[in-house]
Amino acid sequence: MPEEKEYRGYLAIRNSVALEEEPDLRCLLIKGKDAFKLLDQVCPCNTFLQNGQMKHTLLLDENAVPFADVYICRKWEDAYLLGYWSSSVDMAAWIKQQQGSANDYAIIDLNESNFFLTLNGPYAWELCANAIGPEILGMPYLSVMKLNSGMVFRAGITGEYGYHLMFPAGQRKEWIQTLLEAGKPFDLVVTDHSARVQCALENFFFDLNREGQHQLTPPELQLQWRLSRQKEKYPGSGAMQSIRKKGWDRRITCFITKNPASEKDEIFCENESVGRVLSIGYSPLRKEHIGKALVRKPFWHAGLSGFHVNNHELQTISAPAIDNRSIHVNLNIDSYFTRNENQDEPVR
Repeated sequence: MPEEKEYRGYLAIRNSVALEEEPDLRCLLIKGKDAFKLLDQVCPCNTFLQNGQMKHTLLLDENAVPFADVYICRKWEDAYLLGYWSSSVDMAAWIKQQQGSANDYAIIDLNESNFFLTLNGPYAWELCANAIGPEILGMPYLSVMKLNSGMVFRAGITGEYGYHLMFPAGQRKEWIQTLLEAGKPFDLVVTDHSARVQCALENFFFDLNREGQHQLTPPELQLQWRLSRQKEKYPGSGAMQSIRKKGWDRRITCFITKNPASEKDEIFCENESVGRVLSIGYSPLRKEHIGKALVRKPFWHAGLSGFHVNNHELQTISAPAIDNRSIHVNLNIDSYFTRNENQDEPVR
């Protein structure tokens, strides 16, 4: 296996802090009296939010296949749609097509005047507090805070503390330099999306660019928790009702294997094909490969062995695959500078 230095970004996310610039993270601001009425038209979840709250959901096409992985956010009377969708999707136009009786609103593309930085890691909160202000410490998970010039969204898909920072485009160099300087004592590592993708895989977060490319529905993706059972009308609701009535016979399951595999490789139980690999990546902490497979019923349960891919053993497991360090960090008493040196890495 490659040397650990090749996993600096990944290890920073798991043990300290990693900084990533995210040009693919998108954000729309919806203003006006009907802002949340409009959100309610397009989202498959309940859109009631308290001030400063965020909620993770999906946007579905007519076949109930997710085409956007998003958070809906509220700051006073303004609504925000933050997340990931293809650059080929004109999200503002799609939302307008679903507006129904909502007509008092305006949609502003914040990417036109802002940029995004993301901090991930068990001590991202401490770096944020030092660089931005101690008020960051009071942000609960899935919350948003407005700054004098910019916004902080506390979310993240790595299983560690995560903060999306949105600042005016003209302040890009200034903020990057500020975070780099503040991050030196934290051994901050600048990384690209590959480290975040591997961490998200280990924590079983949905990846629109991987399993999201296989035309799977929320039940197959194990994402029904992002939809409301009580809500009857939204884009894709007819298809979802049909799926729930008919049922489904396959879903994604987390697995581990000692040997590499490729997407679309078949998974066998004895000589019977029971599924295929959707995504896979090497975990430097577990020192084995972790992936997601689309497995058919009744083989789709976690904790089963006896599977093979490319004649190598494969075992299904419960997610997350990593005991995240962030779970054991207490903001009131812990610090990167007083961390237990014997517990620098999360436990499997």
